[in-house]
Amino acid sequence: MSISVASQSRTQVTARSGGRAEITLSGVVGIDFDAETVSDALALLSGPVRIRLNSGGGIAFDGTAIHSVLSEYRGHKTIIVQGIAASAASVIMMAGDRIEMCAGSVLMIHDPSQDTTSYRGTSGEHRRVADSLDKISDAVAQIYAQRSGKPMSEIRQIMAAESWFTPEEAVAAGFADAAPADGEQFAPAEFDYRAYAHSPSNLIQMSAQNHWINDFSKAKTMTNQSTVQTETTQTTTTPPSLSPVMGAADRSDPRKELKRVTALTNLAMQPLAQRVGAQTRLEGWISEGVTLEAAQAFVVSELAAQEGPVTRRAPDEAHYGRNSVGQSWDSGEGLNNKIVDGIYSRVNRNHKPTMGREFAGASLAEVADICLQQNGKSALMASVASRVEMALHGTSDFPNILRDVGNMALSTAYEAAQSAIKQTSREIAASNFRALHSVKVSAGPDLEEVNEQGEFKAGTIEEGDETFAVKTYGKIFGITRQAIINDDLDVFSNMFPLLGQGAANTEAKLFASLLEENAGLGPKLSDGKTLFHADHRNLAQASATLSVASLGTARVAMRRQTGLAGEAINVVPTFLVVPPELETLAEQVLTEIAASEVANANPFAGKLKLLVEPRFASSTAWYLCAAPGTPDSLQHAYLDGVAGPQLFTREGFEVDGIEYKVRMDFGAGFTDHRGWYMSPSA
Repeated sequence: MSISVASQSRTQVTARSGGRAEITLSGVVGIDFDAETVSDALALLSGPVRIRLNSGGGIAFDGTAIHSVLSEYRGHKTIIVQGIAASAASVIMMAGDRIEMCAGSVLMIHDPSQDTTSYRGTSGEHRRVADSLDKISDAVAQIYAQRSGKPMSEIRQIMAAESWFTPEEAVAAGFADAAPADGEQFAPAEFDYRAYAHSPSNLIQMSAQNHWINDFSKAKTMTNQSTVQTETTQTTTTPPSLSPVMGAADRSDPRKELKRVTALTNLAMQPLAQRVGAQTRLEGWISEGVTLEAAQAFVVSELAAQEGPVTRRAPDEAHYGRNSVGQSWDSGEGLNNKIVDGIYSRVNRNHKPTMGREFAGASLAEVADICLQQNGKSALMASVASRVEMALHGTSDFPNILRDVGNMALSTAYEAAQSAIKQTSREIAASNFRALHSVKVSAGPDLEEVNEQGEFKAGTIEEGDETFAVKTYGKIFGITRQAIINDDLDVFSNMFPLLGQGAANTEAKLFASLLEENAGLGPKLSDGKTLFHADHRNLAQASATLSVASLGTARVAMRRQTGLAGEAINVVPTFLVVPPELETLAEQVLTEIAASEVANANPFAGKLKLLVEPRFASSTAWYLCAAPGTPDSLQHAYLDGVAGPQLFTREGFEVDGIEYKVRMDFGAGFTDHRGWYMSPSA
């Protein structure tokens, strides 16, 4: 849904729900738009907003008033200059937390001026005008100096010279943050540019050809209009209650209650809110504990309802459960989660943002500014570089957001590259780096009949001699400050997925190497024999071609395995593990065939799962194994049960930015031979 407040000229102020709000300011400052218009729109908004500015100038006092209104807005403001920002419009431009100049746009800074005085134009009146212009010149100079970091003396020289800047020159001078070379170019707004001493010739020609004339004396006619954009049909009706959208405020704190009442009163006094009867509802809002957010939502929906049925998407909080997880999405960790969700959609194009849709297009510099504002730090720094540095080193939110985006990229790639052999292993707990022992039951696990004397026969549970330990694997790398300023997400879309795949590959190589130790016979167990050994009855006498017959022999060998006391344990094969060279043959062997004779039926169709391991050195050896834990054979563990790679960050020392450490505590080993069978290499 959008609500547009437009003048009779070209200016449009648009607040979009369900996405990033945008305000378009085009035309003459103080005539086509003024501080009251902008204030009305901002009163209905919260969060980040984009302001598209195209103005050749106007009334200096209105320019500073709009700058003040924008500066007081708590959400992050990105001002995009489309066409031109000259004179009073250049002052408005300086209110942005981030300033972008489109290709072909221009910036002009000069001393404020006034063509006429009131009444008869006496010397006293001229002095008063001059004094007023001096004061506004000082105020404007301070705004330019604060934004650019330049000394006041240099700023006054720039103003006195009537200085014109290309996008690249504005960025270099500190008046803008970015100048994208590509993108749409916009024509400058209607204005008589012959009024300026050093206007570019193309602007002068446009003014003459189009007969543009500046008339700052005409009465301002700001009329409100509403337009509605829709998504899903939902008829909006005016509820009878004075508090139609219930949002119970915390009224226990007198200071918070005073702030709520003041905010509701200010909202009700706004012209747009008055159109939907906000003043008549104000008393009910205050007495019934309605929150400011609920009242704002009501005003927006009522304005849309005046245009007829409105299609409206439920807010993210309502759809995803604002209170169901016990956190607020407006600030702190909840806001960080929304930003991470949005930014990750730029890293992984397959990720569809849900709660963070409004941040899907945000740059890293914009995120840095949001973090500064959340921590009560001013974002009006000399340049985007200094704001990024302050967010990196002066807040914990910004580094944490970058870490969480990296973690998502790391985990997604890790999960997608899992080892095939890992499916055959049982995960156990590891609380430290000491050797992990398996548990073995002696004298058979079966329960035995108790005789008439009530005597129970003893069995023992022993700690097995086979062990393995968790080891640490990792790597350290950095993201430079320059990469963040340049909004370079390659490190997230390339480096983190590579490290995630590398972690999965580390596990896979360990699993494969275990099976191929000792010339392919596996690791030595506590009895001094290799995993695959004739005495273990899990090794074919010679290499056997993969077939129904050879699988049958292997299955019989596994079924005939016995426990510690010689009891039958009936091991059921579940997986067939082969190298890539045997993959096609294995698929053929396992394929179900509609046989006309019983002798031709495939007994293994649908009973074995095929696993292919490309890291095997042998191209002819193949394995049959049971499901994890039936019985225990291959096991793996992560320290404290934290599976997969973990990401840690710290402020860069050797790297001017953020240093990342990817760490994985992992170990694997065989604790028994009974769950596996091998046909050796040819």
